[in-house]
Amino acid sequence: MDQLDFPWRPLGTLLVTEGLVSAADLETALAEQRRTGRLLGQILVASGSVTGVSLAQALARQHGVELLHLAEPELDPELDLAESPELTKTTGLPPQSWRPLGRLLVESGFVTSVALRQALAEQEKRPDRRLGEILVDRGHLSGQALAFALAEQHGVDLDEEDMLVADVQTTVLPTTSDQPMYQVWDVVYEPAYKRVSVLYETPNFLEAADYACDIVDRQQPDGLEIQRVDGGEEETVWTHSQKRADAAATASKSLVETFGFDPTRWDAKL
Repeated sequence: MDQLDFPWRPLGTLLVTEGLVSAADLETALAEQRRTGRLLGQILVASGSVTGVSLAQALARQHGVELLHLAEPELDPELDLAESPELTKTTGLPPQSWRPLGRLLVESGFVTSVALRQALAEQEKRPDRRLGEILVDRGHLSGQALAFALAEQHGVDLDEEDMLVADVQTTVLPTTSDQPMYQVWDVVYEPAYKRVSVLYETPNFLEAADYACDIVDRQQPDGLEIQRVDGGEEETVWTHSQKRADAAATASKSLVETFGFDPTRWDAKL
């Protein structure tokens, strides 16, 4: 999955809605994301638009988990996070490697594959529940570990100096019947546009994006869409066309062959 294909704008809109990022900072970050292919969260944190902790907490809330600080952190200079192994699992993968959350949680050692399968099975029966919510509620994952994993997913490195090592209260947020749902649709574009079927449904946009990007990586479907359904209103927030993706890949390959690098993805600051 090319980083440019991920539905970054809806994620950025989510951060703007929560008051964490200004609309102007988002547009600047999205322009850099399109130019460099870096992860949006990584860009926003590096530019100082949002802190890594605030980003991780916002992402955790989207997964149905609220992290509240009980007190200001009193950091021990000799603190050794090795005593909390679930917070220190790393994979050594470069920060631009996007992985769906479930895959990241298992590969990074945050949860077992059995626990993930059980959570996904429950989510299939209860699509209104979010994956992080289920894993935390079942005791397979702490709220802090979820936040660390989400930060890693978005290319942000949280370390022992971050506030998430402080005394934190984890609350599983209740789902509500009036919240918008995100549907991943199998679609065809030629010879005429048609929605075929709903492949996945969740109240969490991030999970819908994870699912759609994983399908693109593994199956390369002709077309996918993510629809935001709120009451009687629908909005298409992301589309994927394999034909369009193949054409873009061919064009990029030609540029690399001509210049030795892809000038559309070059960051002059690097």
